[in-house]
Amino acid sequence: MISDFAVALIAAFGREPVPRNLQTEGAFEREFAIPVASRIAQQHPDVSLFIHPWSSKKCCSPACQGPRIAGRVLGCPKCWKDSKEWGTVAAFGTKHTFDMVAKDTLKTLAVEIKLVDARGSRMPNGDMQRFFGQCALAAAKHHEVIGLCGHRGILNKKFETDRKEVENWSKKQNIRLLFLQAPER
Repeated sequence: MISDFAVALIAAFGREPVPRNLQTEGAFEREFAIPVASRIAQQHPDVSLFIHPWSSKKCCSPACQGPRIAGRVLGCPKCWKDSKEWGTVAAFGTKHTFDMVAKDTLKTLAVEIKLVDARGSRMPNGDMQRFFGQCALAAAKHHEVIGLCGHRGILNKKFETDRKEVENWSKKQNIRLLFLQAPER
């Protein structure tokens, strides 16, 4: 079930070490989030995971159908394109794609990933607003949402006074937020 997959995925993200020397958000996704999600997906044969192909041309063989057919390729460009039909959110003249999506026979999950630098112990407001906005948009359509944010630097406690309220609101929307300290570059 997608909820079991979400619980296992958030736990795995929380216990795996974030690699050193990640230069970009794309590297955080490719070198940390995707390998973790791929391992968890293998333990949940009822869930299909879809990720960005990252320039890969390798497609499923013989075809892109079903959750566990032999020859299914994680990062298949056709599967990724086809997931847009059910995995994106189109509203108010915009269309939003998430970094990973997954589904079982009845429910869906979206994962939004961000890597930011906390300069002067503060997260960048614009990046964080986009991150929280993407999570909220995903929750409007998906049954489960994971917001995974890696940050470099220590967070200032005076900017944490409303954290519990945000976490509680997010949980009510089926959004699971996870903030991980990433090693400095």
